[in-house]
Amino acid sequence: MTLKQLEAFYWAAVSTNFSIAAERLHVSQSSLSKRILELESQLGRPLFDRSGHRASMTEAGEMLLPLARNLLESADAVRGLMADSDTLSGLCRFGVGELGATTWLPKLVTRTRTVYPRLVLEPHVDVGEALEERLDRGELDFAVVARLSTRNSLTGQIIADVRYTWAGPPDLMLGNTRLTGDALRKLTVISMPAGAGSTRILDKWLAVNNFEVGRRLVCNNLGAIAGLVTAGVGISFFPDVWLRTLVDRNALVELKSDTPFPGLQYAFQWRRDDHRPRIRKLLQLVDEEVDFTTPNPLWV
Repeated sequence: MTLKQLEAFYWAAVSTNFSIAAERLHVSQSSLSKRILELESQLGRPLFDRSGHRASMTEAGEMLLPLARNLLESADAVRGLMADSDTLSGLCRFGVGELGATTWLPKLVTRTRTVYPRLVLEPHVDVGEALEERLDRGELDFAVVARLSTRNSLTGQIIADVRYTWAGPPDLMLGNTRLTGDALRKLTVISMPAGAGSTRILDKWLAVNNFEVGRRLVCNNLGAIAGLVTAGVGISFFPDVWLRTLVDRNALVELKSDTPFPGLQYAFQWRRDDHRPRIRKLLQLVDEEVDFTTPNPLWV
């Protein structure tokens, strides 16, 4: 048997389907299937049951999976020990929320190209819930999203805290720019979609304080939300880095509240069964570069 055959089996076993596994290995699906068939021939036992709508592991496949994982980890350890710092290569797909995309993402990609010139990064920007789903299916190597996941298949590490503050247009008449429960009932609140971490803390904040909003408007783009608030459509809550920039431009006014809006923790997440050294190296790199306090001037 060969390492390529074991890689094909391993990723086919932990990914949602053979197509995703082939993408992870940068080979065609037919090449992936051929390697698995060769491995099955070497072992003399089928590793997948292909009689149903989708292939599922046989008993032999279940037995082989942890052994294949250990063998591949050992191979990666040898490569890491013998190679230079630019040992990471190939394609790395990862997920990031819009706040990360508008702050530290460009700096991360630039730094990665310097440290690991043979590694090609492919960032995917979406709400946290969607990124967790793609990570769970094996489509992404890692994701940086709000809060640790509750999925058993994923694990992660907290790498940053972000504070949010309410804001409205400069001509909003709320007395002394104070946000109260009565004021909320008369206003339109603009938020990200339900799958976003910031929206989850909004719902929790409203429930804990027994607040109601007059109207809810959902928008999936933070820059568009800022534009809607500036135009007087409603109010919203922003990360402090965004708010400071827009307040300095007199585009928004900070709204004080007797019940402070909670902060949000961001985590580097990966699949629990992914023990490749590249994950730890990328975690270290992301942890060094993540900075939610410096906005990309092209976005705000």
